[in-house]
Amino acid sequence: MANDHFVRPRAVSVETLFAGQGHAAVPLFDPEIVRAAADDIADHIDRVSRALYLPFEQSCPGAPLSERIDHVYAHERSVANLLRVAVCTDAHRGPRLQALANDARLIETAERLGGRALSGKIARVRASIACFPEHRHAWHSDVARDDGTGCGKIAVTAWIPLSDAGPGRGGLEIAAGRQPAPFASEGDDGFEIPEWRLAGLPRIQPECPAGTVLFLDRFTPHRTLPAQATRFALVVWMKAA
Repeated sequence: MANDHFVRPRAVSVETLFAGQGHAAVPLFDPEIVRAAADDIADHIDRVSRALYLPFEQSCPGAPLSERIDHVYAHERSVANLLRVAVCTDAHRGPRLQALANDARLIETAERLGGRALSGKIARVRASIACFPEHRHAWHSDVARDDGTGCGKIAVTAWIPLSDAGPGRGGLEIAAGRQPAPFASEGDDGFEIPEWRLAGLPRIQPECPAGTVLFLDRFTPHRTLPAQATRFALVVWMKAA
């Protein structure tokens, strides 16, 4: 006999998740459009490589994008680092990446989750590259100093992986739980949150297939996970109006 008193648990809405945990993964884009946007990065690597004295063939143009910088690193480490910096500095201006960054659904969802009007944004490409483990981001929050100026105006971050991301694929690890203020940071640049300050907080490594956007509250600690193959993501930091 069925249990008349059984109540099926209700699915937690993304708004509730974001309000309580400081993050929410939202399927927002067509996965194929997101994967195709990575071609802007390949085009940018080609563009920079052709401007060098180094023969273009030594930039490994035939390698998959997810391995290309690692292949260059094997014989030209300084060039590999130059390509990494170029991608993370300027590739976001590619037309397909711009179309994602400027999609109205992005800010509409961020405003709904954050419960506030947003105006203005900063977009950049970020990567987890096997040959550059020192450039993976350590524990940090996107607002380290809530001073209302500069980065302190960021309210919600949209992290958009351009391929399937998660544990083992260069995803993010999150110290879950929405925070009322940033954790105190340390380190040479003053932005790294020491591990001991996060003791007791649950750790989450969300699966983020291409097309899913991971929204983060400004005070939510997170860090980059290692990747066997390079994982690129478009990151859009949205500012309070």
